[in-house]
Amino acid sequence: MRRRESLSAFVALGVSALAARRASAAPLDDALADVAKARASLVTLQGPFVQERTLSLLASKVKSTGKMWMVRKDNRLRWELEPPDAAIYWVLPDALAYQTKQGKGRIDKNSPGAGPLGGVLGDLLVLLGGDLATLKARYDLTLVKRDATGLVLHAVPNDKAIAKNTQRIELSLGKDLAQLERVVLVEKGNDKSEITFGVLTKNQAVDPKLVAGPT
Repeated sequence: MRRRESLSAFVALGVSALAARRASAAPLDDALADVAKARASLVTLQGPFVQERTLSLLASKVKSTGKMWMVRKDNRLRWELEPPDAAIYWVLPDALAYQTKQGKGRIDKNSPGAGPLGGVLGDLLVLLGGDLATLKARYDLTLVKRDATGLVLHAVPNDKAIAKNTQRIELSLGKDLAQLERVVLVEKGNDKSEITFGVLTKNQAVDPKLVAGPT
C-alpha cells in the first residue's frame, strides 16, 4: 500500500513539475507570438543608432554613432558607423561583408572563418525585424519584463561557437512590440556593446545599392 502511495505521489510530483514548466513558458511564448504579429507587415527598417562599447579591463567607454538599413524579405542589412570609426558591415543572404579604412572583404556565412561573429551578426536581422522565436535554436530565451511600456528579453547562447565570446544578448522592445529600442551584447570578460536606436522609419524604400555589399 505504501509503495502504491509513493508511486502516486511521484507521478503527481512529475505532473506538477511539467505543469509548472508549461506555465512559465506560456508568457514567453505569448510575448514572442505578439512580437511576430506586430512585425508581420514590416518590409524595411532604417534609422540612426548610438553604439557605446565598454571595455571592462581598461574601464573605458567608446561611443560611436551610425545608421542602419534593413530589407527584411531579402535578408539584407547595412550597419554603418560614422567617422572617425568609418566602417560599414553588411549581412547578406549568403555572406557577411565589411569595408573599413584598412580594406574590405566578404566571408561566407557557412565558412569556419565566420566564427561566432557570423552567428551574432546574422542574428541582427532577426533581432531588428524577424521572428524572435527562431532564436530558440541557438539561444535560451527569458522574458525579463513585460508591461505597458514594452518588454525585455534576455538571450543566452546555447550554440557553442557563439557562447565562446558572447554571454548574453539583452533586448528591449517598445510598446508597439515591433521596434527594438535597445540591445546590449555582453561578451565573455564582461566587455559589452550597448546600442540605442533613434526614431526608425518603417517600410520606406531602400536603395538596393546600399544593401548590396562592397563593390
